[in-house]
Amino acid sequence: MGLRVLVAHNFYGDRAAGGEATVFAQETELLRLNGCEVTTFERSNSEISRWNAWKKATLPFRLGSSAEIYRETVELIKEKRPEILHVHNYKYVLTPSIFKAAKDCGVKTVLTLHNYRLICPGGQLRRGNEICEECLRKNPARIFWRRGCASKLSTRVLQGLLYFETKKEILENVDVFVALTEFSKSRFVAGGLPDERVWVKPNFIFDPLATLDAEREEGKAGKEGAAPKRTGAIFVGRLSSEKGARFLTEAWRGLDFPLTIVGDGPEGEALRRNAPANVRFVGEKSRDEVLKLVQNAQFLVFPSICYEGFPMSILEAAALGTPALASRLGGRPETTLDGETGLLFESLNVEDFRCAARRLIDDPGFCRRLGENARRRYERLYSPQKNFETLMKIYRAALG
Repeated sequence: MGLRVLVAHNFYGDRAAGGEATVFAQETELLRLNGCEVTTFERSNSEISRWNAWKKATLPFRLGSSAEIYRETVELIKEKRPEILHVHNYKYVLTPSIFKAAKDCGVKTVLTLHNYRLICPGGQLRRGNEICEECLRKNPARIFWRRGCASKLSTRVLQGLLYFETKKEILENVDVFVALTEFSKSRFVAGGLPDERVWVKPNFIFDPLATLDAEREEGKAGKEGAAPKRTGAIFVGRLSSEKGARFLTEAWRGLDFPLTIVGDGPEGEALRRNAPANVRFVGEKSRDEVLKLVQNAQFLVFPSICYEGFPMSILEAAALGTPALASRLGGRPETTLDGETGLLFESLNVEDFRCAARRLIDDPGFCRRLGENARRRYERLYSPQKNFETLMKIYRAALG
């Protein structure tokens, strides 16, 4: 039997969607498949809607601690006796009390840094449509009066309170932090996290080709069960300002090539109304449906205008042999090797984007070679076994 691990995650809503939820589910399964005794502790922000009026009203003043969560965590630890607590998200219901409870019970703690919340109240190191690292050098309290950090004052206040109520306790009670790229580690260290306590472990996924090939063999889709011919480009993600979807639809006007957009969000209606005719919106899809669409595309487009962590859509595309066309920001040069597993373009630069896109559109052979390289890199660096080995090194460091 392997380690006893308590894995915790605070979902943002009822629907277990998004990169953090996917990583939580897949890492939990990975631990179980490798003989670890895993217990999960799951909460959701959807619970807040069912709280009484007083509890809702006092939420901004209880972001840093919860007596209820502390008690639940202690009881769970006493029952399951884990050696490691690994948390993926604590906002808002779990709170940092989960780390304090584990620490008080003698359990080592690990936190995966899926965003930049610990060093930037807004969580993205972004102000408006531009990268902003001022919180690494100046007082992060500026979020309270700087409109560009978030449009609504209420949002800025909540983000600021979360930052100031939680950072100190997390730094005191988390033994090891997990950054997703070397770039993100450099930002966290610049923001005050101890270098020796920050490890780098990229995300991973179970091989999607194994499932898709099995389905194709069973259904004999296409001639001799072969994969359908790749066509068009694809975008997968939330239709919100930071994901760059508005830039993408405008830049696509200069390209005579089909683009499929998967997902929805606050900008969805406006994008559908103003997009060129060769852009098709298919809304939200199940993960299996998304994987099939990505496998059938010639390339994935990732135009995000913020740093991101380790984008799951790029990783999934690589595993499916689909190259990425991604903005050159943050850790993207680590996840997409320019000219080897995909192409990079200068963020928000329409001409640079179109030039890179035309290279992929006009040369399907080049595009295919990039996809093959991406698949080989997935097998070498982002496979389940490789990820498990790294995760065990991190756990041993925490225990040590």
